[in-house]
Amino acid sequence: MNHPNSRNRLTRRALPRLVRGLIASGAVVVAVLAGTATPSFAGITGYSVTGTGGVGLQVRTSPYDAGAPAVAVLGDGTPFTAECAVRGRNIYGNTVWHQISYPANGWISDYYTTTPGFNQYLPGEPECGGAPPTGTREDRALAWARSVIGQAYTNGDLGDSNHPWDGWCDNFVAHAYGRAASGYATALTHYNSLSARGLIHTSGTAPAGALVFFNGAPINGYAGHVMLSEGNGNYITSAPTVRRVSLSWPGAPYLGWSYADPEWPGR
Repeated sequence: MNHPNSRNRLTRRALPRLVRGLIASGAVVVAVLAGTATPSFAGITGYSVTGTGGVGLQVRTSPYDAGAPAVAVLGDGTPFTAECAVRGRNIYGNTVWHQISYPANGWISDYYTTTPGFNQYLPGEPECGGAPPTGTREDRALAWARSVIGQAYTNGDLGDSNHPWDGWCDNFVAHAYGRAASGYATALTHYNSLSARGLIHTSGTAPAGALVFFNGAPINGYAGHVMLSEGNGNYITSAPTVRRVSLSWPGAPYLGWSYADPEWPGR
């Protein structure tokens, strides 16, 4: 007879490092077994995990935050039950996340599923009615900005759609704070207004969620440019597609940073 722990040792050697870490943290790893029946739930069924290259799809506690803990890993071929969906973090151009109730409770990216439409809710799938992302207004602004990385056009979440982001940087940061428009003609006008109110900082690293301003030349004439700081030396900016860049990306003189207008309540 084999030692009772020999099978466990073999399994751990064969598992990817990610899955081993999840086991160590107490998360559940779900595998597909031939002939295993899928329990019946009230949600939408008939779809499964695919395209993970054997690594498995992480079931996360939030669809918005890249650092949200994983509670399970679903192997390719694992069926799931979707209860509802939201627009969350952007995964290769797909922002749809499904809240699932089987085989684990949490959120999965639509990108790694067999669902029929790309970046679309399932037929008959409702919008999740839960609370918005938690945290400060800066946290929520960054969660939204990260969710649209890779997109070229507005996604309709504030009543508009198919409006290009390129050349509309001040509207982009306003969208991050839940506003359809910033209320300023240009990013440079926005900067001048905040500067006149004594809200511009010219030293130190811009904190997470702060607006980072640049003078006009050479990218937008005298309109200037504004980006959203992630607080770690990275910035999210509008461009032909929304992207993550360094502080030097615009190629224009740096003016300083400010927290978003105090009257902007956020998402």
